[in-house]
Amino acid sequence: MPRKKPSILSIEEPKTKVDVTLKHSNLSSDKSEKVLYGSINYKKVTVRQILAEMEYNNSTNLSKELMFYVAEELSNRMMNKLRQGRAVELLDFGTIYPTLKGKIKAGDTASKIKEHLDIGFTPSKEAKAALKNLVVGNIKQVRPQHAIYSVIDIMDEEQQENTLKIGKIGRITGKALKLGGHESGLYAAKAEKKWAGQPPNKESWIRLEHVFTNLPSKLEFFVEGLNPGTYILIVQTSLSAGGKVLKESVIVTSDVVTVEE
Repeated sequence: MPRKKPSILSIEEPKTKVDVTLKHSNLSSDKSEKVLYGSINYKKVTVRQILAEMEYNNSTNLSKELMFYVAEELSNRMMNKLRQGRAVELLDFGTIYPTLKGKIKAGDTASKIKEHLDIGFTPSKEAKAALKNLVVGNIKQVRPQHAIYSVIDIMDEEQQENTLKIGKIGRITGKALKLGGHESGLYAAKAEKKWAGQPPNKESWIRLEHVFTNLPSKLEFFVEGLNPGTYILIVQTSLSAGGKVLKESVIVTSDVVTVEE
């Protein structure tokens, strides 16, 4: 049986490639370190540019100045509706509306609740369908901001890496390790020699209290409060690589470290 020839209407539009950046996340809420978070590298286009393009391609009998006036007037009226607490449909793109974000405590006053006001957006089916024309082009993977490079005993130069002795001084080297912010600390947690993955529940972490060198590139501390065995060291900090306070703390883990007497 002869195949049916595709009609002109069934021919798909050419696909558009978009470049993607993938990043690791050390946020304490993440369950798996194998998960990457991505973003699309896009170029922003303005309404004024679209109107100029329409005029250039002779797709309208109106000047771009007149079209921009109408677009600006429409924008002002839509913004005014949003100020009135209304949800506004953005033509075929979706609906923008006022909403509340974050955790609200019982008993919060009206002024306190107002601090949670935010903008919500629900994309339309048409907007979602437009994304079907996109395909992933170049993929760039960015190294994590926070990392541990090595763990050594600085009082014994002959001691191999990832081996510490009780009562001695340990050093962790890496990047963006400085402890600070609303939640931070250096911890150890029991681990098997073949451990690979996320640290155990925080209830089992052992805090290493005496950290006397606290720099982005290294932490130095007394090895105490631990029994001989194998551990992972856990750095928790609420500082970014640039020293800014983060909303959520970051957790970085070492390789398995052997603690000896």
